[in-house]
Amino acid sequence: MNFSVKRTLVAGVALAACVPAIAIAQLPGLGSLGKRTPALKRAPGIDVPATINIVNLVVQNRQDLALTDTQWVQIIAIKRTLDSTNAPLVRRIDSVARLFKSAPIFSQPSAAHRDSLEAGKAVVKEMSAGIDENIADAKDKVFGLLTTPQKERSEQIEDRARKASVSGGRGRL
Repeated sequence: MNFSVKRTLVAGVALAACVPAIAIAQLPGLGSLGKRTPALKRAPGIDVPATINIVNLVVQNRQDLALTDTQWVQIIAIKRTLDSTNAPLVRRIDSVARLFKSAPIFSQPSAAHRDSLEAGKAVVKEMSAGIDENIADAKDKVFGLLTTPQKERSEQIEDRARKASVSGGRGRL
């Protein structure tokens, strides 16, 4: 038999022997002789409640609401003021949530960690309440500029956004 044919044949047999091992390696949880490793317990994190910002929704749905140029300019000014007012609150929420994100735990959490987690949740709750209050004030200003049909359409858009956030959304709209 020719040397190159032998070499090709040996390489083919070696490759064929490796295919099952390569295929098994791609399956999740089967790396240790087919035994599934138990999932690590995760420390509870801080969940940030979804915030529905009606001012942003009005801006996003400008065409649908048929805003006039005058309304648009005034609403953008309200939006900028609201964004500036909420920026420190949003940054604080984000930093606390990042500090207490869910992570694997390898031992029992200490009392100090549990206490700091509760303090973090209180901060997020307080900051979220401040943001909601600011949004409510801005909503009053925006709705003062809208016609009755525009207000009704805006409320429909807000209701849809609330339903969408309850069904699985996180973050800010």
